[in-house]
Amino acid sequence: MSRSARDGISLIEVLVVVAIIAILIGLLLPATRRVHEAAPRMQCQNNLKQLMMALYSYSDTTGKPATVPSADGPDASADRLFPPGCLGSGTAPEGRLSWMVALLPHLEQEPLSKQFDTEKGYAGNLPAQRRIKTFLCAAANEAESAGAVTHYVAMAGIGHDAAGRPAGAAGNGFMGYDRSTSVATIKDGTSETIALMETRFGLGPWARRGASTLRGFDPADVPLYGDQRPFGGHPGGMNAAMADGSVRFISSSIEPGKLAAAITIAGGEPANPD
Repeated sequence: MSRSARDGISLIEVLVVVAIIAILIGLLLPATRRVHEAAPRMQCQNNLKQLMMALYSYSDTTGKPATVPSADGPDASADRLFPPGCLGSGTAPEGRLSWMVALLPHLEQEPLSKQFDTEKGYAGNLPAQRRIKTFLCAAANEAESAGAVTHYVAMAGIGHDAAGRPAGAAGNGFMGYDRSTSVATIKDGTSETIALMETRFGLGPWARRGASTLRGFDPADVPLYGDQRPFGGHPGGMNAAMADGSVRFISSSIEPGKLAAAITIAGGEPANPD
């Protein structure tokens, strides 16, 4: 064998290979991180789509017409009501059941739905409550360990008192405690009106009426995005379900006034939360 024949790899070659591997890892890590972040975000969007489908299923099969039906035709689907923010008996905000209980039969949760008695209020239905994945965002810390809570809230309108206002009041949103909305009453357009949003703040039971399932929005409460702020969800923003059933990703840097315009159902202002 010639003396020039090589017996192994030199130290310089090893260092070059290590450097190349390090560069490749550095290039792949951001892409891997983006994929890892995208999966929970897509699952969250899917949850919101399921909730909106359930709301429309409720409206089509259970929701009463908002007006007296005409004698010469059936009820228009656009006039059928979505569920109100609370169900059953009780007077205190947290003493009644929430709109999410009304959706159970439309979320393939019929057996669980039958365990609820709307006349017993929230406290009387504690044994029936359990964790439901559709009500939890997969990106949240609570996704694997939380009990019967939710990351999704229906939007009541502008102002922290919006949920308790009567139908037709200025600044009303998609849902109120004791008021129901139909597609026909969303004058700003269902594709431009936010029905549901995700939050990481003030989490509470999905079965209970109150701020854990239904909230108003105060544009002065800034910053609006973050773990201890009104809304939160994913790096760079949060998912929102529009009243037409579509889901949009809203940037964390959205102007509060622009978000407020998208939350009202009949404000008459231009709204595009993208």
